[in-house]
Amino acid sequence: MYFKAAILEDKNKVSIRYLKKPIKINNGHVLVKIFYSSLCHTQLQEIEGKRGKDRFLPHCLGHEGVGQVEKIYKNCKKFKVGDFVCLSWVKSENTKTGGFIYDDNSGKKINSGPVHTLNQYSVIDESRIYKLKDKKKIKNKVLLGCALPTVFNIFMENKNMKKNDKICVLGGGGLGLSFIMIANQLGYKNLTLLDKNKNKLKVIKKSINKIKCYNDLKAIPNTENFDIVVECTGNLDVLEYSSLLARKFGGKIIVVGNYTKGKSINLDPWNIIEGITYQGAWNSDINFKNKFKKLLNIFNKLDTEIFFSKKIYNISEINKAIKDFKSGKVIRPLIRMT
Repeated sequence: MYFKAAILEDKNKVSIRYLKKPIKINNGHVLVKIFYSSLCHTQLQEIEGKRGKDRFLPHCLGHEGVGQVEKIYKNCKKFKVGDFVCLSWVKSENTKTGGFIYDDNSGKKINSGPVHTLNQYSVIDESRIYKLKDKKKIKNKVLLGCALPTVFNIFMENKNMKKNDKICVLGGGGLGLSFIMIANQLGYKNLTLLDKNKNKLKVIKKSINKIKCYNDLKAIPNTENFDIVVECTGNLDVLEYSSLLARKFGGKIIVVGNYTKGKSINLDPWNIIEGITYQGAWNSDINFKNKFKKLLNIFNKLDTEIFFSKKIYNISEINKAIKDFKSGKVIRPLIRMT
């Protein structure tokens, strides 16, 4: 049996190939039938060749998805056939096995990493799989694979954040919107959002109570000195400017966005001297084992329809989904794999 998969052939070249469904899998591997997947800006950077030299072309794509377990390796204890699962780049333990190598219908070898979700069937490392209780909101649960766990980890690793902290989020894409929605659910009320897309801001403002929205950095009042600035744009100019928004002597800049590999910024050392700190979303080893259930409980209270347009793309429309995502037509393209 052969199935469809979106394959990165070369820089800016994604095609649909037919891969042979595996009969045997290795220890640590689980075969999952994928229902839905999505894309994030890290995936765009990979497609555009901005993540550094790609040594594994051609290879499978995607690191956020949902599906159902079809086959498990012998003696697998964490999962059973029929389990509904979320697939994520965020691991729950050390990787147990390397990526899988598929054969396409012409006999050529196709590489894959420990997680890849733009396949109708995927052989996934056990460390990248999280069990779901049921199929409720199954389409929307693709968000549990990338944007939501990434920003949720900020709250997990910054226990000293106060509910009355003045927080400015730069970028209202998947990461920024995820942070705002979780913060709002957890009781943080003093939230400000910057995004250049005015239409997106209107939609977000209707969904989040009392959030301040701006579409230009310079429009944010000089009197605003934020306790926390969360940079989600992946834009180096915005990252440089973020230091002007954080308050001196205690302000914190949390860098979440992904940037083109090999690029750098100019950093005024006085930002550090005057007590502004910089940190990432992950400040300890990436392990989400004890955090996923907590995030899932919060997810169940969120209205996540705002992330998606009314259109659901078919896997064969992958290049249309990429184009619409790049142009800002959708915050997250939802891609049906079945």
